[in-house]
Amino acid sequence: MWPESSPQMPLCVGPSARIIPAASSLHSIQMHGVQNPKGEYFSFSFENRNVCFLKTSESGTPSSFTVQENTVSGHSLSTCKKTLPEPCLSKIYTGVDFGGEELNVTFEEGASACQETCTKIIRCQFFTYSSLPEDCKGERCKCSLRLSLDGSPTRITYGTQGSSGYSLRLCKTGDSAVCTTKTNARIVGGTDSAWGEWPWQVSLQVRLTSRGHMCGGSIIAPQWVLTAAHCFDGIPFPDVWRIYGGILNLSEITKETYFSQIKELIIHEKYKASETGHDIALIKLQVPLNYTEFLKPICLPAKDDMDTVFTNCWITGWGYNKEKGEIQNILQKVNIPLVTSEECQKKYKDYVITKQMICAGYKEGGKDACKGDSGGPLVCKHNGVWRLVGITSWGEGCARKEQPGVYTKVAGYVDWILEKTRKGDGKELMASPA
Repeated sequence: MWPESSPQMPLCVGPSARIIPAASSLHSIQMHGVQNPKGEYFSFSFENRNVCFLKTSESGTPSSFTVQENTVSGHSLSTCKKTLPEPCLSKIYTGVDFGGEELNVTFEEGASACQETCTKIIRCQFFTYSSLPEDCKGERCKCSLRLSLDGSPTRITYGTQGSSGYSLRLCKTGDSAVCTTKTNARIVGGTDSAWGEWPWQVSLQVRLTSRGHMCGGSIIAPQWVLTAAHCFDGIPFPDVWRIYGGILNLSEITKETYFSQIKELIIHEKYKASETGHDIALIKLQVPLNYTEFLKPICLPAKDDMDTVFTNCWITGWGYNKEKGEIQNILQKVNIPLVTSEECQKKYKDYVITKQMICAGYKEGGKDACKGDSGGPLVCKHNGVWRLVGITSWGEGCARKEQPGVYTKVAGYVDWILEKTRKGDGKELMASPA
């Protein structure tokens, strides 16, 4: 629990495990305890250049308390981590200004209304409400909506006539089952998705004037996105790609919209063409994502899921709504049945449907993935958990009768994914819970 703001706060006494320059928000200060297991509790000094003392003791609690001005103390969130992946910061701090990139400015009646506005705007991470006379219009005063690369204020100014706080989106996270519960394949015959319905879906875009959305992808970890290898045919240059997450409408993307860049692109070493298999690629992002209600990972399947018969499966994407169509503005979704490998092979006699491919589609056609959906997810809800079963790969036309879509079967590449991500950051991703 966060200590209340006041001029005098207890100073936790105990051996210092580490002394660090404090992050620029109380949220980040407390999270240092999670990232530094030797730091069981902390004391943060506002006056001493924002230094945070990470402390420890044999008992795990302070040996004594001393009242000291301009100091706050608290405990690490490491013991909360399993049940509280992201802290909910609902408190509004008075006399404080949170600095960051200006997203928008509105005029609201009070700091609570400002916080509510920040919560409603997906990219807003924190806010400052100014009650200065020059910043007010009648009863409404300036509400500055802000963001930063890591979700924390870039600076904190004390002693102002403002009030600051964070978006409440993390306080409203619902279902925790999502890992906490020959045309390149759009969604033909689909319907509009809703905000937060598919929070792992990302849009891969090329930074060229004549290009925009190219492919889809799926978030599988804070710094990793899984997609199709063929998305990079002819454009294997990490610097020209931008990854947008937490969006629903492509038209809302502007020059100011935050995007991720590629730090490393890993294309499967056996990939040659989507039709011959191994159509899978990993993207390591330059900066890890901060999960929100609209930005979450999808669970990987287990290796044992190679033969699992999934039902309740969906495909999503912004791709074409017909073979000679155009990219859709709103993320589309369609419920689609899986097709057995034997049945799929009968439909594609000129190709080999391998054990590492999975097919889906309606016998009568009408609903399918299409151009622009490549790399996007085929997800199935199994035992209450959404799993990334397939990656949109290829098919004959779009939504044609007797022509199911072909997807990369993710269960066949779990070992490959874990090996590559472990090499990339020294940590192993978790597959889907049993």
